[in-house]
Amino acid sequence: MDRKNVIIAVLAIFLLASISASYCGYPSQYWSDTSGTAGTGGAVACSELAPCLGSATANIVAVQGEGSTGEIGQVLVEIREGSGKVLVDTNPFVEPDTQYSAREAVEVAAEFTQATISDKDIIISFDIDGTMIGGPSAGAATTVALIAALEGKEVRQDVAVTGTIDEGGLIGAVGSVFEKAVGAEEQGITLFLVPGGQETVVYYEQHIDGRGQFRFPFRRVYYTTREIDLSAYFQGKMEVRGVSTISDAVEYMLE
Repeated sequence: MDRKNVIIAVLAIFLLASISASYCGYPSQYWSDTSGTAGTGGAVACSELAPCLGSATANIVAVQGEGSTGEIGQVLVEIREGSGKVLVDTNPFVEPDTQYSAREAVEVAAEFTQATISDKDIIISFDIDGTMIGGPSAGAATTVALIAALEGKEVRQDVAVTGTIDEGGLIGAVGSVFEKAVGAEEQGITLFLVPGGQETVVYYEQHIDGRGQFRFPFRRVYYTTREIDLSAYFQGKMEVRGVSTISDAVEYMLE
């Protein structure tokens, strides 16, 4: 088979795969199956064949880079009839540690609710303006959304939480808490939950010293540490509370 025919064959296979994904009800985007396999599709969309058994959304906060403030997005979870798959939408790109965190969130939520999930497929997707999702800091929010979907409850949309989720439902420390808090307050969040012990953070404040010497100007950039009590800093604008377990977060976030 010559090069031209090989290219045509590859394009034909790709086109058939895209049509197949659309036929099953999923958009032609990539999913990561954290239950052990990966690929496109993986379960049938909500329909008479696989009805939605529950869904919920919770706010997440991400920081795009050094010096950036946090940006609010959402994690969406959907529960459907299936065979125990956990599927993570990787568009926008989701790093492997975030995918692992999603799997941990499912296990904690199932234990918390005592729900049977072996006959269900769980779909987890992120919406945060195309920003790459990296790190496990959305673990607590994902777990809360899963608990809400499994129990048929609503998640408060004026609350955001940042924190990892660990075995036993413990909420672990994350980075850039101050930047995330600033972004949350600027975008209308009234209650921001942080990992217990991170209600006070050390912030590295940038200073720029401009001066001239021998008629040549130069700038000196340096940083000083500043300890910030988040509750005091945002007093009157946004409430900040520490949570150490998923039970604490659920108490504040579920209606």
